[in-house]
Amino acid sequence: MKFKALCQVFLITLIAMTIAPAHSRAAQLAPDLFKSTLDNGLTVLVKESPGIKAASVQIWVKTGSVYEEADEGGITHLIEHMIFKGTPTRQTGGVARAIEEVGGRINAYTYYEYTVYHATLSARHWDLALEVLTDAVLNSIYDPDELEREKKVVLEEIAMREDRPRVKLFEELMKKSYGTHPYGLPIIGTRESVSSFTREDILRYVGKHYHPENFTVVVTGDVRFSQVEAKARELLGGIAGGGYQHPELPTEPVRRQVEFFTINDDIKQANLAMSFPTAAFKDPDTPVLDVVAGLLGHGETSRLYHILRNEKGLVYQIGASSFTPRNPGLFEVFATLDDEKSAKAIEAALEEIFRLKYIPVGEEELAKVKRNLESEFVFGLEQVEGQARIIGSFEFLADDPREDEYLSQVRAVTREDVMRVANTYFRKERLTAGLIIPADASLALDPETLAGISDRAENLARHGIPSSLVSNSFLPGVFRYHLPNGIRLLVREDPRVETVAFRAVFPGGLKSETEATNGAFAFISELLPKGTTDLSYRELSLKIADMAGSINGFNGKNTFGLKGDFLARFLEPGLELFREVIRKPAFNPEEAEKVRPELLAILKQQQDSLPSVAFLHFNQALFQGHPYGLNTAGSEAAITGFTVEALRKIYEKHARPDQMVLAVAGAVKADAVRDLVEKLFGNWQPKDSAPASVGSVEEIKLPPEPPIRPDLVKVVREKEQLHIVIGFLGTTMSGTDRYPLEVLDTVLSGQSGRLFTELRDKKSLAYSLSSFNLLGTDTGSFGIYIGTSPANKDQVVEEIWKELYKTRQEPVSEAELVKAKNMLISQYELSLQTHGAQAMDLGLNETYRMGLDFGTRYIEAIEEVTAEQVMAVARKYILPDHYVMVTVGAEPPPPVDKPEKEQTPAVTPEIPSPATPTPNLAPPDISVSVPPDLPPEEEGEQEKQTEN
Repeated sequence: MKFKALCQVFLITLIAMTIAPAHSRAAQLAPDLFKSTLDNGLTVLVKESPGIKAASVQIWVKTGSVYEEADEGGITHLIEHMIFKGTPTRQTGGVARAIEEVGGRINAYTYYEYTVYHATLSARHWDLALEVLTDAVLNSIYDPDELEREKKVVLEEIAMREDRPRVKLFEELMKKSYGTHPYGLPIIGTRESVSSFTREDILRYVGKHYHPENFTVVVTGDVRFSQVEAKARELLGGIAGGGYQHPELPTEPVRRQVEFFTINDDIKQANLAMSFPTAAFKDPDTPVLDVVAGLLGHGETSRLYHILRNEKGLVYQIGASSFTPRNPGLFEVFATLDDEKSAKAIEAALEEIFRLKYIPVGEEELAKVKRNLESEFVFGLEQVEGQARIIGSFEFLADDPREDEYLSQVRAVTREDVMRVANTYFRKERLTAGLIIPADASLALDPETLAGISDRAENLARHGIPSSLVSNSFLPGVFRYHLPNGIRLLVREDPRVETVAFRAVFPGGLKSETEATNGAFAFISELLPKGTTDLSYRELSLKIADMAGSINGFNGKNTFGLKGDFLARFLEPGLELFREVIRKPAFNPEEAEKVRPELLAILKQQQDSLPSVAFLHFNQALFQGHPYGLNTAGSEAAITGFTVEALRKIYEKHARPDQMVLAVAGAVKADAVRDLVEKLFGNWQPKDSAPASVGSVEEIKLPPEPPIRPDLVKVVREKEQLHIVIGFLGTTMSGTDRYPLEVLDTVLSGQSGRLFTELRDKKSLAYSLSSFNLLGTDTGSFGIYIGTSPANKDQVVEEIWKELYKTRQEPVSEAELVKAKNMLISQYELSLQTHGAQAMDLGLNETYRMGLDFGTRYIEAIEEVTAEQVMAVARKYILPDHYVMVTVGAEPPPPVDKPEKEQTPAVTPEIPSPATPTPNLAPPDISVSVPPDLPPEEEGEQEKQTEN
């Protein structure tokens, strides 16, 4: 994401500073929540959270895609992109650099009604962040040459979105659902509109919308309201108001008949989308609609998931959400399924939706959903960025930043409210539905057929029947216990938020697999929480949901295990269920047959994500038979062939008390947790056989050697973009080279890094690009990823090599070194805000024998890295004769010669695409950066905004 700004010329001519000092009208709206309005109309919102050590600073601007004129489609988003293109005091990249130099992160996003510029960083630098964001918002230059380059970047972003099936489906759903209102238009604009914009267009739009009445400064974290208000008044209080009034938006006419569409695309996996028009955010029905979305489609205990996935096997995944912007919104359902099951899936989904109109929901089920909605708010407030986003969105959509009233309305929802709202909005003639399906698929579906399906669903619904303290620990308040049966228990006492997280970590994962067993731990991690010997999956899920909690498996390169998150008051019953899943997993054959096709569907989805395909081939070629070259998601042959008994044997071999690390973090007392763990796990004794070591391998144990010569892998796919990975063998988690190599990775990456500056900012060759540095126990990988236009392939490869050669030949500058160190240290600290992240960090550090003081040693090691060490690791790992290059996408032009400074030998002939790609997807290992789009992004709410 990027931040945008007003040009200095525009500032002088249109929003000249006033001479009289600005004042404000301030009020405390809730404990620690303050709101102030300056005389010029600018709003300041502050949420004080002492002790968090972090702060989020945001400037919200009341302008988004819905306020664009007919010829302005996408201009709001383009302006957002231009924020890094320079102010009178900061050159291109200087805005991001100023924040990243102190270890923060900076970005922006464009929504329908607003644009948000935000920075998250250590709280001691909050005032710097506000100064930098203000400079960007008020003083951007909008250089014409930079504008032309950035337009090319946005066009690449449009091409990238066109290659993402669910994004394409979502945008078509919005277009069909809103024929009149601008919600139906893409936030990013079109190729034609973006290509047409000039600097004068941007200045005109900024002059119309960027006034203090449209600005809200939101700051959360370890800050003080009086100081923030004073700083905001100093920086922004003297700007004269513009008096601009937003235009009235058109009203979407009432839908009178079913709308249906299909998209045929070059994909493997079909997706379904449905919508009904509903209410705006301020409508009293909004809390009820959120409860209805929870009932139908939030989590594995929801009605749609349970009926369509578990009972009928019609979908692989399904969910529902309530989109309630400032104007009337939509109730949406998205599902992943096989295209031949789409008609039955639509009918079954509509039956469950319509059932709410006729059958009252049970009191227990309703109470569970309301607890879960409340729980989402509590967990969302763990991080300062989440706090800022909540109060900012409530301010802009409801004119009141307090969420308390909304939560009280959620708690007050009754079964009668649910029936009333369902009858109000779930009208079959107002349904919009669509599918994106493989290019060679065909469906016997049309609006008339869909109308018949909805009629049957309504009739079925109408007549249906309801069914000991560690002194040197990096995190304070950590206790470590070694129980008699071998369990290593870590407990962190942190009372600031009433949540608790459990993480059970075992050796295993990808490194314990072979080609014949590839996917075993992916299968186990999915199947593990699907019931116990005493509780069916449904019964277990209901018990967990009744506590507004979650229990899920996880799987990585070297480990696997179980995650649990609960409100702190459910510590004992939550941990008891957690114990049952570990000790007595059901490995139910029926549940396995539900999981199996979902895992196979994930493999298909990987093939639909071109960055994923690129990394699959890259890892396979680079790791040369080592398990890291396998696919964490598994292979089709292995997943198809696994029996539950085989999976159980693998699980029992690795899941032993003497190999388990159990980490607990939250609002708990360590001694009480220890007593509870001894009570629940004390009778679990290890078997006589030798335990598995961390990441043990049955067949291949030695790390691979660098490729004897360059390898080229080319996969041709008829898509808009070409995805390129160039990489090398890297280092390990425990190796001393990891620290300078992480610094090098950070110098190259980031929005002010070398790659972004040279290839995107200056040359507009790509939208998505980054270096990556993956660390393992035996080996790792280091390299460059970029998504670009096929026509740019030769130039991109040449530019990448120029940057790689430069790191081998010249020490990084002192400024780059300091910025990279600050980034790494700050990001490590920021990553540990939630109890779940803290528990996982403790568990992995203990599992890998890194020590509970690893965080302290990590920071010290990063601080000691020198420019000479960075150049030394560049020469050691960036080997021009020993690398792998993968290209995935449209057929590029013939390859160009290597850069002149260092010539690489000729590469090997291209190797064909294997039938079953088998690379590695990064696990939740400590301090590991993940390549872009691995795994594919969650595409729910994110599709409703466009971010850089």
